[in-house]
Amino acid sequence: MRRSLSIGIIQHDPVVGDSSGNTARIANEYDTLLEADPDIVVAPELSLVGYPPRDLLHRRGLLDSQEAALETLSEVTADGPPLVVGTALRTEHDTGPPVHNSAVLLRDGCRDATYHKRLLPTYDVFDEHRYFRPGTEPVVVDVDGVGVGLTICEDAWHNTVVTGTRRHEINPLLETASAGADLVLTLSASPFSLDKPARREQRFLAHAGSTDCPVVFANQVGGNDELVFDGHSFVAANGSILDRLAGFEAETAVVEVPLSGAGSSSVPRFESERTRQARNALRLGISDYFAKTGFDEAVIGLSGGIDSSVAAALAADALGAEHVYGVSLPSTVTSRQSIEDARAVATNLGISFDVVPVGTAVETLCDALREYAQPLTGVALENVQARVRGDVLMGLANERGALVLTPDNKSEAAVGYCTLYGDTVGALAPLGDCYKGLVYDLADSFNHDPPADTQTNPVIPPAVVEKAPTAELSEGQTDADDLPPYETLDPLLESYIEGCQDRTELRDQYERPLVTETLGRVVGAEFKRRQTPPPLRITQKALGRGWNYPVAAEYDHVSGADRD
Repeated sequence: MRRSLSIGIIQHDPVVGDSSGNTARIANEYDTLLEADPDIVVAPELSLVGYPPRDLLHRRGLLDSQEAALETLSEVTADGPPLVVGTALRTEHDTGPPVHNSAVLLRDGCRDATYHKRLLPTYDVFDEHRYFRPGTEPVVVDVDGVGVGLTICEDAWHNTVVTGTRRHEINPLLETASAGADLVLTLSASPFSLDKPARREQRFLAHAGSTDCPVVFANQVGGNDELVFDGHSFVAANGSILDRLAGFEAETAVVEVPLSGAGSSSVPRFESERTRQARNALRLGISDYFAKTGFDEAVIGLSGGIDSSVAAALAADALGAEHVYGVSLPSTVTSRQSIEDARAVATNLGISFDVVPVGTAVETLCDALREYAQPLTGVALENVQARVRGDVLMGLANERGALVLTPDNKSEAAVGYCTLYGDTVGALAPLGDCYKGLVYDLADSFNHDPPADTQTNPVIPPAVVEKAPTAELSEGQTDADDLPPYETLDPLLESYIEGCQDRTELRDQYERPLVTETLGRVVGAEFKRRQTPPPLRITQKALGRGWNYPVAAEYDHVSGADRD
């Protein structure tokens, strides 16, 4: 048997639903690889339609376009190496889900083999049982005398534990090796979360060891709605990562994969500081969200606080300073310092900036309510300011053909410390999966490594970083008036949201009243989260599509006989 196989990897950034455009990009990348003469080329999971396609899979036209795309790509292989591409195919069965998540081998101008994904994830952000029929058999194809096994994403997560139970009962990679594979290709659309690239590589190193086969992991890259895909495709063999493609950007490369224990050099262990990972992921998520929705300008309400400052820095980094518009929206309780801090951030970033006072509009609205309904007091009065600001931002965005980015962070979203239709307005929440502590870490990152268009450093002035967090909706207000310190709140929320710890477990670590109040706030804010922009997901449990809790409900862990 040959000592190695040359694999071309197309780390693809698809536009969901754009089968013709995705096909053209794959064909172009395939052509660029021909000079390196690979033995076989692979593109990621569902690369013709993009992941996740969701209910687009119910549209007949989309499935027809997949068939047409396969015909187009078949033709490009007539005089080149085989190509394995991920696609959605109609099933031949009369019952059950009508579509397969498939890997198709195109060779010599024809469809040569088809593999249907066997393990379908239906947890967190995944809902594949809603759409796909699982495959039942391994598929191994011959490439120049080498048995190449085809697998797709979740097949490699066969031992995933969800809510305390192993999710799947079979091991497709092991069965593929037993069916004669000398090498395994895994087509994937594996979304990013902090530290996942390192965890992913450890998983596939274990797979390569248990199957005694090198494993080639070909991953999607790019932002699709709230999900970010990091790429980082790699080859795992002989206890090492032999090659790794770039992170957070499209790349096409040819890698030489050794067979039968043949030696090869390896790349260093994956290491990346968490804040840098977060910044790279958020930058890609923002840039792709705008590019793929056809917008090119972001509008951000700059309060002079840490959240809006970091959101503006992320937007400038992702879109370019010329595509970001910051607006200060002072009311009668806004300090002069807040306006100047907002202006300083805008100046440092090189973004356009205006001050639009909202005090008169707030007073007019309150006067009308006082005359025709009833006067507003307390929180209701405070929140009118936030909602007027939201109206102004949306009006400006509409006029400019732009999108509003909300600066809402995960700590605030979790406990509902935000104004519905106010500071939560917008199309996307770039910080929506960032706890408050991470927001400060991102500010520090920008001050040490500013965006290219930055005019002055530090980008985010010390006055912004050092001031007490505040919604500034009343005189002298700070977050500490209503919330525990973030250094206490953040780890408690992380233990509950990502760690799935219940109230009893949390009370072993935190004071009893703090746990009860915090969990009560989380449950009580569910109706708000249903109506706010999607957060860019960078943790293993974001408060977006993977957080699927009822609104009209009473949870045992915060109510009943055990209530404080």
